[in-house]
Amino acid sequence: MPLTPESPTGQKAPKEARRKIRKPSPLQLKQPRKVLFEPRACEGEQDAEDLEVKELQDNDFWFPMDLPPLGSVPPCSRGHTATYDLDTKRIYVFGGMKEGKPYSTIHILDTSTWKWLLVAAKGKVPTLAYHSATIYHKELFIFGGTFPKMASLESRACSNTLYVFNPEYKIWYQPIVEGEKPLPRLGHSATLLRNKLVIFGGQRTPLYLNDVHILDLGYMEYVPVPFLSGQPSSRCFHAAMPVSDQKILISGGCNAKGALQDVFTFHLDTFAWSTVTHSHLSLVPRAGHMLLNLTSAHLTDVDKESQSKCNLCTVLVFGGSDCAGTFYNSTSKIQLDLEETKPRTAGVLCHGK
Repeated sequence: MPLTPESPTGQKAPKEARRKIRKPSPLQLKQPRKVLFEPRACEGEQDAEDLEVKELQDNDFWFPMDLPPLGSVPPCSRGHTATYDLDTKRIYVFGGMKEGKPYSTIHILDTSTWKWLLVAAKGKVPTLAYHSATIYHKELFIFGGTFPKMASLESRACSNTLYVFNPEYKIWYQPIVEGEKPLPRLGHSATLLRNKLVIFGGQRTPLYLNDVHILDLGYMEYVPVPFLSGQPSSRCFHAAMPVSDQKILISGGCNAKGALQDVFTFHLDTFAWSTVTHSHLSLVPRAGHMLLNLTSAHLTDVDKESQSKCNLCTVLVFGGSDCAGTFYNSTSKIQLDLEETKPRTAGVLCHGK
């Protein structure tokens, strides 16, 4: 099983999977077409066709940044993280590797000026790849990952240390954390729900994990979550996304057998899992992909009003691989009905008709 969700033979994505991208001028960006599937009625009054999925054309959502790069551009790498801070409008790119060469640098992209900054960080700077990165109170929290500098990828020595980068003082530090640490891991997810960081899954060779740990960032304490009926199987390189202050959506990932295509929600208030059945969200086995919640930040007022009445969540799905040589570059918007994802400790819930 490959460390990353790419072909174990190193094959590139087939040509038919690649799209021809039209490049509008950056000064004349085309307004994205409204592709959100508007339900004609609220839940209970609509049939399966009312909740649609639409694959976006390249010029619907994507446009190239043809502007010349400004500042110190980060090197090409894999296994790095790119984390957006909504308050400062900055993207923090950290870690990763290229051809066995590890990176411990942190680059910041200011999206208001599109200028890169290479930070001369102080403190104990970690060298990691396939870690998780989360912004909380304008600081970057790094958990887990592998040590490419200390061990070969075959041995995959992993970390379970929490590192924090403070951009104001440009310093790394390791906070004191109470409670039992999660096992060292890579390829896990760390999803922020208010002041709780929910860590799920990952890999510690040869072990694949499906445990859940909650890091309370207020008390700086780890809280293990008991295993419950309906919990997802062990996996790494899955996608995770908050859909509310109390709920996380988990999609796909991979294990020793290959890529997965199941979908779950985790409920923070009850620690319960629900299985999500959605024909488009679980259309193909997929690992290393991205989920983005478009429900509030990227919708028009009309869309928001529609969704608030029906309690709908709009999800953007992009990229990933089937771990057998096929890579995906399609972009899809999918609507899920959150009203139907009520917590259960057992059984299967179907929603997103």
